[in-house]
Amino acid sequence: MTIWIETPFDNLPAEGYRRMRYSLMQAAFIAAGHRAVVFASDFNHGTKAPRQIAEMPPNVVLVPTIPYSANVSLRRAFSHLVYARRFERQARRMADAGEVPRPDVVVAAAPTLSAATAAMRLARRYGAKFVLDVQDAWPETFFRLLPKWLRWAAFAPLLPMRIAARRLYCRADLVTGVSARYRELTGREDFFLAPLGIDAPASMPPRAARADGTMRLVYAGNLGSGYGLETVVEAVARDKSLTLDVAGAGGKEAALKSLAAARGAADRVVFHGYLGEAELNALLAQCDVGVIPMRDDSWVGLPNKLFDYLAAGLRVVSSLDGECGELLRRERLGAVYDFASPDSLLAALGSLRDSAVAASLPVCLRADSIYPEYVRRVVQLKQEECNGK
Repeated sequence: MTIWIETPFDNLPAEGYRRMRYSLMQAAFIAAGHRAVVFASDFNHGTKAPRQIAEMPPNVVLVPTIPYSANVSLRRAFSHLVYARRFERQARRMADAGEVPRPDVVVAAAPTLSAATAAMRLARRYGAKFVLDVQDAWPETFFRLLPKWLRWAAFAPLLPMRIAARRLYCRADLVTGVSARYRELTGREDFFLAPLGIDAPASMPPRAARADGTMRLVYAGNLGSGYGLETVVEAVARDKSLTLDVAGAGGKEAALKSLAAARGAADRVVFHGYLGEAELNALLAQCDVGVIPMRDDSWVGLPNKLFDYLAAGLRVVSSLDGECGELLRRERLGAVYDFASPDSLLAALGSLRDSAVAASLPVCLRADSIYPEYVRRVVQLKQEECNGK
């Protein structure tokens, strides 16, 4: 079988990054004897710069994309529309010219909805099965960027996106996703859960408590309005045994620096900017606890950050309860705190000082368990079609 995988956002291993969802997925399809072609944007969403790839790996196709500098902007929305149109045209041209084999299955990441819709049209054109893979809830996730009193005003502007998402959920041959909470969102009883997964050894080397009693926190990600880093900075200011490393950039960076300075914690809150993979791994290796400062109503179940931290052997504190909090407690991987409460965060960190830590990654988070099962489910979809004919 030939599988097409469409994903605009994932980092690619050829850029020097660890294997993420769709690279892991591609590898699992290839290991099972199938051919898998990844279509990706030539623009790196994390660095906000063109991808830097010295030698293009086989079975990866880059789609020219308009750059953007802000996660929330009209420029980004326009870029996604252009990417979707160019992806559809490029994939059709290459398939019709025999440059890539025609697909038996098309797997498309959501977001973006526009590119996923284009992927569904391509699947129908070539008689392939269409699989929608939900990584993030669009447009629901945008509501967390607005104050609650203003969210009603976003209903009408986001209505076309709601309609597009509903159409994809209903028309896909299979809907998969990274979080169990997306089952309710999609309304699909046949929803197949496949967490992001960690491509790392099963064992987690223990990290001894520091002799001086300090604890080094780290946040890796965007410094946008959807993240409650103010709570984390305030907690660090109150407890001089804590330090915070911030690896990322975004609109709130200046305000967070000002807050750290005003609270007398500028020397213990270090802003590194956006780091490359090697630099980020080196930083994570020196830290103790990764922080996920997200609202519990964000529609995010198991975020990328969780897997980044666990892959580095860190414990985690998260203001996402629900699925994420349950996992952290059940598998002894971390603790949960209230999004806007520094005292709650300090209490959660205190519990980590005194509690035993898991010595191995749970099977439910291991890529070598998740993606072979994903392949079997997708292949079954095509086999069911053949058996029905």
